[in-house]
Amino acid sequence: MSGPTRLLLPLALLLVLALPGCADDPVAHSETVSIELSGIKPGDLKNGVASEEKNINTESGNPYAEFLKNARAALGGEDPGAIELVSAYMRVNSTSKNVIAFEGVLVDAELFIANSQTTIPVGSVTSPKGSSVRITLDPEVDFEPLRAAMLGGDFKVGVRGNAVAATPADFDLKISLDLKFTAYE
Repeated sequence: MSGPTRLLLPLALLLVLALPGCADDPVAHSETVSIELSGIKPGDLKNGVASEEKNINTESGNPYAEFLKNARAALGGEDPGAIELVSAYMRVNSTSKNVIAFEGVLVDAELFIANSQTTIPVGSVTSPKGSSVRITLDPEVDFEPLRAAMLGGDFKVGVRGNAVAATPADFDLKISLDLKFTAYE
């Protein structure tokens, strides 16, 4: 081993050993939390923009509340220190009318979470194609402004986006969101 390599090897080993302590390990992962948004119709387009949202706790069985329960159980009854959205997909719901693919209505889409005071964009997709797309999440999102709402399971999840220039004359785009969350100590 040459001189510089011999000097760098202990430093590299020290960094590898230190890395696990840099980030908190997750204490709970959610099952897929599916949200069925009400439909977007021609009359819902405002200046060419569509938007629809729904409260996270209104789905059958309230899977987000189950995720919170499991996270608190893993922490001995304590609240998680942080909750993050770790994956998101959106699908054209089969009950949509005259829409089988996103490109028939949307040029782009942004996923957001919100309460009555704060809206946080968390991811987006440009030129969504087909009936199911992965939303690219922003790794720099700061969930802290909505921490209390996320711990209470009382926040909205929504999609907004620009509409194509020529939408169908009569349509009802119903969007299903499939989300996964992770809780940290």
